[in-house]
Amino acid sequence: MFKLLFRVLVFGMVAIGLFVYLRSPQERPQPNLPKREPQQATQASGPQASFSPNHPRDFNEAKSILRKIYAKGQEFYCGCRYDLSAKKRIDASSCGYKGQGVRSQRIEWEHVVPASIFGRRFSEWTQGHPSCMRNGHMEKGRNCARSTSGVFSRMEGDLYNLLPTLGELNGARSNYAYGEIKGETREFGACDFEVTGKQAEPRLAIRGDLARIYFYMDARYTGFEIVNRQNEGLLTAWNRDDPIDEAERQRLQQIESVQGNSFFIGRLHRLASIAHSQ
Repeated sequence: MFKLLFRVLVFGMVAIGLFVYLRSPQERPQPNLPKREPQQATQASGPQASFSPNHPRDFNEAKSILRKIYAKGQEFYCGCRYDLSAKKRIDASSCGYKGQGVRSQRIEWEHVVPASIFGRRFSEWTQGHPSCMRNGHMEKGRNCARSTSGVFSRMEGDLYNLLPTLGELNGARSNYAYGEIKGETREFGACDFEVTGKQAEPRLAIRGDLARIYFYMDARYTGFEIVNRQNEGLLTAWNRDDPIDEAERQRLQQIESVQGNSFFIGRLHRLASIAHSQ
């Protein structure tokens, strides 16, 4: 009798153990598989952004569009009249500009927010990329970022950030910050544009336009610190002292019709009603 009870007890314990094992697969011993490393993203880690379907893919595409938008008119830094279809493209007498060199005779597309300001946020710019290896040397900077980062290429081609300027002044400005410079050296004749100590001072009539482009870029591409403690006060003052006018309004509306996204975002949102009121 005792042996029979013992067998029943053992059988019951085995049955209960088997039941628990089948109901709780997560408790089973796991095979000793090698650990899998996290998969790397197919795109290099870095700044991300979304773009409208009509946004230029790169700077070259943007320039071809700009040649149509700005076929003729006034370039920004001096206010010289120009016509891209004319043999003599720039009418220097219309603004008192005095320049020299090949670039003084051509219109170029100025990045108001320099490409280096946002480019240095990309690892392809600062560190390079395997596909940018040339003869055993890692190429860095703008060319590498252009060829490997779709986000950088599209940022560089943002039409709102590109303005027609005299080539010589585009070169003189380089990637310097805008500022206010004491004195009026007038290095370029009557043109009110000075460059001193890695700082460029534009004429009063366009300062608000430039400030608002900085505000747009800062809101459009968050995390790049395009507007920061060093320039926010100056840009805010320029935006206030040189409000949006009809010429700027028309330019922004034309770009929006082509590129597909609004300029009036972030702190510029309140200006939307003013810009579309006429």
